[in-house]
Amino acid sequence: MNHLLNSSFSGTLKVPGDKSITHRALMFGTLAKGTTHIHLPLHSEDTRRTMECMRALGAQVEEHAQEWVVTSPGHSGLQAPDDVLYTGNSGTTTRLITGLIAGLGLPAEIEGDASIAKRPMDRVQRPLAEMGADITLKDEKYPPIEIKPANLSPITYTMPIASAQVKSAILLASLFAEGHSVIHEPAPSRNHTEIMLEQFGADIKSENGTITLTGGNELNASDVTVPGDISSAAFPIVLAVLKPGSSITIENVSLNDTRSGILDVLDMMGADVTVEQTSRTGEALGRIHAAYTPELKGFEISGDIIPRLIDEIPILALIAAFSNEACTVRGAEELRFKETDRIRAVIDELSKFGIQFTEYDDGFTVHPGQVDVMENTPVKGYNDHRIIMMLIVFSIISNTPLEIDDMSAIDISYPGFLEDLEALRKDA
Repeated sequence: MNHLLNSSFSGTLKVPGDKSITHRALMFGTLAKGTTHIHLPLHSEDTRRTMECMRALGAQVEEHAQEWVVTSPGHSGLQAPDDVLYTGNSGTTTRLITGLIAGLGLPAEIEGDASIAKRPMDRVQRPLAEMGADITLKDEKYPPIEIKPANLSPITYTMPIASAQVKSAILLASLFAEGHSVIHEPAPSRNHTEIMLEQFGADIKSENGTITLTGGNELNASDVTVPGDISSAAFPIVLAVLKPGSSITIENVSLNDTRSGILDVLDMMGADVTVEQTSRTGEALGRIHAAYTPELKGFEISGDIIPRLIDEIPILALIAAFSNEACTVRGAEELRFKETDRIRAVIDELSKFGIQFTEYDDGFTVHPGQVDVMENTPVKGYNDHRIIMMLIVFSIISNTPLEIDDMSAIDISYPGFLEDLEALRKDA
């Protein structure tokens, strides 16, 4: 990684496919009878966990470099898995297939790695139990998850906090509950599930924060093209904004309104970032151009924007450290329950370099000041891909090698991250 220091970065880049959309395409392709082609999927540890779980339920998945092909007997032909379903580090896989399997009425046990074992699943279990699902958690909160067959009824549910994973688990279960299920969201969360369910033929409507799904209808196999993941794009975008002489264009990236909050924050900061939308059908697509910006303003964010950028907050904390003004994030308590406590991890690691924080239960304020980077300072990645990539970007923009304890978790979402940066590197 050290050869990336003392360089600028320019050129055009395509980031890996969207992780959230790849997960869902595998699941809906498994529920739909026939053959689903998934173009440009994300090849990563997390999506492979979903793939293996779908195979265990009876779907066939062929892997090619640019396409995965899912062939399924349809939901009525799926079977109970022979072994425990292992979800690795993927919270999305764990929560969504809990709803999927409860809806199918199959017995199954689900477990993940040590990180997943500490992530609360009761927020999914509670609404599914209201539908009639029989789900047991360790200490009534954590994996492993045991699901027993049960008949489900439709639900009307007001979500206490905006969560795309909880919402999606309820919608997956509702596919098999005869009648109308209604979900009320307190704020918009990512809507990939709603968009894709409509594409696969579900009877679903979404309007003014209320989602209505009529269960009991068959899904139809459909082809899905996966756009580039804006969460992955966030890292080269911030690199370009903070690194003198840099100018990066990212092609074919998702511009879904429920995911693009980071672009709004960069605009608040006055960053040299421009966006061009190229497709408005289904998932919005476009290109993002980012260039070095020497003066950055502060920001204060909370409320509805937080679910639209929840995964980008670690890299926003980094760019905030180079702002001329204080930057505040509130209403992001969900970060406490990610791969690690990301609020704590961001503050612990960046504080090592003189960056000043005020910590809150639901966020932090980053105060402007001198950033003091010492060469080969040991830092922790917490086996969290977002924290590790944030630290890599920090090392590059400060031209200082850091001693990151373990970088392997990058493979969870962006296996070729360092290689892509190398391709953009220009000697200073």
